[in-house]
Amino acid sequence: MTTQTFGEGHRRALLIGTGTYDHPGLSKLLSPEADCAGLTEVLRDPEIGQFEVQQLVDADRPLLERAIEEFFLTARRDDVCLLYFSCHGVRNRSDKLYFAVRNTDPERPAHSSISASFVHDMMDECRARSIVVVVDCCYSGLFIPGAKGSESAGFEEALAGHGRVIITAGTRMQRAWEGDHSDAEAPALSRFTAAIVEGLRSGDADLNGDGIVTLQDLFKYSSERLHLERIEQTPRMGGEMQYDIALARVKKKRRQRSSRTTVKKTTSRRTSDTSPTRQAQVPWRVSAASGSARQPVLSDGTLVVHEKYSLHVFDAESHRRYPLIQTNYPCSPVYHGGTAYFPGPRSLLRSIDLRTGKPRRSARLQVCDGLLRVSADTLYAPSPDGSLHSIDLRSDGIRWSQRLGQPAVGCPPEVAAGSVIVLTEESRPLGDATGPSEKRVLAVLEATGHPKWSYRPEGSLSAEWAVTDFGIYLVQQVDLSRQRILAVDPTDGEALWRFDAAANLAAAPAAVGGMVVFGDVDNRLIALDAKTGGQLWERKTKGRLLTRPFATGDTLFTADRAATLAAWKLPVGRKLRSYDVLLSADRQGAPACINDWIYLTDSQGALHALPTKLRA
Repeated sequence: MTTQTFGEGHRRALLIGTGTYDHPGLSKLLSPEADCAGLTEVLRDPEIGQFEVQQLVDADRPLLERAIEEFFLTARRDDVCLLYFSCHGVRNRSDKLYFAVRNTDPERPAHSSISASFVHDMMDECRARSIVVVVDCCYSGLFIPGAKGSESAGFEEALAGHGRVIITAGTRMQRAWEGDHSDAEAPALSRFTAAIVEGLRSGDADLNGDGIVTLQDLFKYSSERLHLERIEQTPRMGGEMQYDIALARVKKKRRQRSSRTTVKKTTSRRTSDTSPTRQAQVPWRVSAASGSARQPVLSDGTLVVHEKYSLHVFDAESHRRYPLIQTNYPCSPVYHGGTAYFPGPRSLLRSIDLRTGKPRRSARLQVCDGLLRVSADTLYAPSPDGSLHSIDLRSDGIRWSQRLGQPAVGCPPEVAAGSVIVLTEESRPLGDATGPSEKRVLAVLEATGHPKWSYRPEGSLSAEWAVTDFGIYLVQQVDLSRQRILAVDPTDGEALWRFDAAANLAAAPAAVGGMVVFGDVDNRLIALDAKTGGQLWERKTKGRLLTRPFATGDTLFTADRAATLAAWKLPVGRKLRSYDVLLSADRQGAPACINDWIYLTDSQGALHALPTKLRA
């Protein structure tokens, strides 16, 4: 089949997303607005889609129907018209599909929704020869005529017309899945739309390498992407095409010139930051998650990016991608020896080979999600009954189990100075309903599991800390807007020092190079002497930190919401350079540093590799 070129007609797109609903029977969706924004970016890009784009988000039914009618009836013969829906799909007893709008009553959709038949009628009236409709909603397969019956309906004959094609996110019975919204301030695209946007943005959907992404290219790419990620959606395509429709061009990659550096000028009159800011040079970048995800972890030669229900695994040396691991639970795995450990059904410990995705043998034990920790060849696993178990990962045998008295909470155990350190809940006296519910007790055990000492602070402890052999650095809540850093000796529980921060911390502190470094919500970056608690220096960041600060050698790195990855000289805090890249938020995690490279996850779920040292 030949491909239609970018002709003289207009390329027009109408994107409709509805995520807010008045009826309690329709849950709020976070992806539709992000879907429309993501598609608008790539479709409107003059180097990719070259479309004239109109997007309507959370609009009412009369406005949407009027917009759809005008969109199709004003089209000319040579135009390419693309209509897109991201919303709840509602079907009635006769299996007719309706697109939910803000005031839709799911029990009475005929008078409160946009019917699929209305859209089909408008398509029939349209004079454009090239019409594409993309539907990302539950039961979207019902939009294809003939799909009410067998799943194997003859799609080639389903639509009358010339170059009129429908792509749906799934079959007539399947639901469409939203993305991971672990960062509420940066909602993720839906699974199906994320695959479309990534295929267009990266050019990976150009399957034959001719520089053009056609409709069939994009359909095959997005279908394969969902299949590889084991998303339970089967996109469908129906229609009639005498030629394949050219949707986008592949954007040319701009070559980096080592002799030129992009310097951002500042109009501030008083600043010590005259260092260059550079676009992040990405010698390696690959799509990993479909949206916001954890920062990567290095384990036995593999890089693992944890998305809410999935583990994306890459070979750290060859960058080859291993099969996707579907956890089916929003757990927080830990890794050792090429194996992932996490709670599965009924909270029982599961283990999976990172390279093959096959289950491995593990101790049959109930464990708490998000509280596992690996140190050397030992897995420390708190259980729901308030016990802490030490598991030998070479034999999968339980070395010891110790009752803590209260459940472990907030963060995984840490191992330092030959001790196992755990945060547990503070028990209240009987009949006391006024005590603080967030207070923590620091319980320290010997390597054999016997209790050693405990520390009960005056106020509540945060679940974010930093631990070394020389100090346990806790975060204590002073009031609603302020926190303090408490340093405790890991050998005997003696309080070493305290430092009152001027505001709450933006992410967990880091203990690096004999210092404790943290960023607060007022964009201050502060370094303390780890032994005395004395302030060494204070700097301003462009935005709140998204991850824990991290260091390699004598260089400290911070990532903030202003899309800045900054490098600082230790121990003086002099800013060296910064790169324009927006990381995925991970308050207790940080990018992985390997052999002078930083591996990080960006806000769209892509895995990047950046050199730790670049020539200015």
